[in-house]
Amino acid sequence: MIRLLKYSFAIIFFLTANKNVQAQQTLLLKQQQEDFEIFKTSMQEMHAGVYWFITKERFNRLYDSVYATLKDGENSEQFYLKIRYCMAALRHGHDGVDYKGEPGIAYRINSLHKSTRYLPFVLQFLDKRLYIINNCSSNKAISNGSEILSINGKSVQQITSVLKQYIFANGNNETYKYAQLCEYFQFHYLYQMLYGEPSSYTIELIPFNHRKKITVKADAVLPQTIADEYKKQNGKGINDWGKLIGYKLLDAQEKTGYLKLETFSSYRIQQGGEEIDSVIANMFSQIKKDSVRNLIVDVRNNEGGDDSWMTTITYFKSIPPNDGEGLPYLQSDKFTYIKYIVQTQENKDLLQAFEHSPYELIDKTPDGRFKLKPQYTSHDTKERALQKDAFNGKVYLLQNGLTFSAGFAFAGKLNYLMDKDGHFLKVIGEDNGDDQQAGVGSGGWGVDLLLPNSKLVLHIPVTGGGDKPYSRKLPNVLDYKVIPTISDRINRIDTELEFARRLIAEKKE
Repeated sequence: MIRLLKYSFAIIFFLTANKNVQAQQTLLLKQQQEDFEIFKTSMQEMHAGVYWFITKERFNRLYDSVYATLKDGENSEQFYLKIRYCMAALRHGHDGVDYKGEPGIAYRINSLHKSTRYLPFVLQFLDKRLYIINNCSSNKAISNGSEILSINGKSVQQITSVLKQYIFANGNNETYKYAQLCEYFQFHYLYQMLYGEPSSYTIELIPFNHRKKITVKADAVLPQTIADEYKKQNGKGINDWGKLIGYKLLDAQEKTGYLKLETFSSYRIQQGGEEIDSVIANMFSQIKKDSVRNLIVDVRNNEGGDDSWMTTITYFKSIPPNDGEGLPYLQSDKFTYIKYIVQTQENKDLLQAFEHSPYELIDKTPDGRFKLKPQYTSHDTKERALQKDAFNGKVYLLQNGLTFSAGFAFAGKLNYLMDKDGHFLKVIGEDNGDDQQAGVGSGGWGVDLLLPNSKLVLHIPVTGGGDKPYSRKLPNVLDYKVIPTISDRINRIDTELEFARRLIAEKKE
């Protein structure tokens, strides 16, 4: 049995040569052209939703215009940015491209070269306004909580509009882009690559708790300095997520519980020595013992995982059989450059079957689409029974822009099933990392494709689900838009959680 894997403009290329760039591998023009042809063809053949958010004509114009900018002797990172720009234009959050440059110092900050200097701050967008959460510079007159208005003469809005073109997100989604820019230091990395490598920054800002803007200067710093200052100010490492899933009784009198689900990755939980299914079962057993009537379910920052999200759903609602089709559709029945797909022990049989006899795996539908045979999508469509310790009270769901993949699948499915049966659920926070109105999505079976000359690794979602994007009106699943203020953020007040607690206490819902 073959097993399918689960995993969760104007062209602006004003790159400057800097110390880091000069040390990189340079690529001949013919090497870049070969890699780009492999890239373009693979997108057209392998990517499940390649034309959902961009027409074939626009795709070809864009890719051909970038191809025309290739020139002899460019370095691998410049080529990477061109590939990344083209890929991000497809508007799929599960897409990606890895550049193996100088390694970073930690996961969250991994995109920053350890010997290059960057903006000396930990940043966060709140309602599209950019704030300094941790000042890591030597200029201690810059207060945490200051709002940045401009950097080196360009407004934050101008800079961000350029940087967002390099961030992967679904359809018209914006919240995931803003979250990625700061959570994984993409603002720092892309700014340095696209606007040069300044040794210092002239920054126009509004200091925390002030109204008048001022201009300050700050020197660029190494990533290690950012990590050290972060730990000094927060008392924990920059990679310390804390406990990813857990439960506690918040209010015994109101019978209010808090369930944190920051991942649906079995692997991440196993790294802590536990099994995700048993942890979730134990939490709901305790919820039942506590006689909880109001459950705050927190999927903020949950960027996905595996099928454990569906298991978790069944502690609220059963999942009917064939409830949707999952992610069965492929773009084509041939992969010209299948030899460049990175083979693993898990996917090699699948790839060999697709290369030599694709119709053992897929069917061609009457409307000309390519679809996995039903036996390969059963994990998405099978019935899942209600668990014995299932929760039957009121649910208050917290989400944010980093609620992605299995995270937003959980949020959407739970909202749908609860609403269908007339059960109480209110969604609090901001739009999650999906484009909820698109009605389509790519993910499921994905492959990594290695470009032979530049050694870039493309992450391509091979399967997807849905029909024509935006073809039907879908409900908005956000009941209360609640975004932290910078004051709450600096004072470590959990704005969304406190909002939910007030709703419960005031019995407004």
